Amino acid sequence: MATRIEQDDPPFDVEARRLGLCRELLVERQIIARYLKKQDWSHAGWIMLLELYVVDTVGKGLPVSSLGYASGVSVPTATRQTTEMESRKLVARERDPHDGRRTNIALTARGRATLRCILDDYAKSRANVPLR
Repeated sequence: MATRIEQDDPPFDVEARRLGLCRELLVERQIIARYLKKQDWSHAGWIMLLELYVVDTVGKGLPVSSLGYASGVSVPTATRQTTEMESRKLVARERDPHDGRRTNIALTARGRATLRCILDDYAKSRANVPLR
């Protein structure tokens, strides 16, 4: 059964949707740079912070290998990224409570607050970005 399109329905414009998404991504990048103070912040680093924010809600951290896997980078690259985040006081290393040989990476209070600000600002900006 075909869907009937009403006369007053706006036309679906794929290119307008793409441009809207592009604008949202650019705004996201500006918001991240505003809080993280680094223009060349890597996508992998951002994904790692998001992963840590998600597991932080249940009071956990993640090993560097899991952060690398989640962000699509090698373990040495993930190690460099987390070391930089640690120097900026966004994350901290802590012993795995179940395996003393392992170290997990967890958000610090500063990292958690920074991510909350970024996510809140991004949510506000999405409400203001036109599709066209």
